[in-house]
Amino acid sequence: MNKLAPLCTITLLSGLLVTTAHAKQFVAADDSLATELCMAIASNHSLSLRKTMAEHHVSTNVMQNRLACNGQSTTKFASIHRLNNTAKLLRLDLTTHTEIRDLSASTTQADTFVVSGSK
Repeated sequence: MNKLAPLCTITLLSGLLVTTAHAKQFVAADDSLATELCMAIASNHSLSLRKTMAEHHVSTNVMQNRLACNGQSTTKFASIHRLNNTAKLLRLDLTTHTEIRDLSASTTQADTFVVSGSK
């Protein structure tokens, strides 16, 4: 029993390290309102997104239809980066996206993304 506890602890900690090693980090390209809204979307945190929208008096409709993050619609931006909490709050449907990818191709994914809002 004494040998089992350290083994479980080591397994749990190594799992946490692997999980956090692939976390995405978003960096704002500028300090415009659109970029601030896109950063709130990228946070994937419903409360911070709701707070940012309320601070700037921006409606969900504007976020859905008029805002573009990195030249993409908010639906596509949330889908690419798997921002499910954001999509739920903005009522974005991420299930209708279809994409064909070559799974055998090796792609390197960046851990840091520069985010800019629509001009």
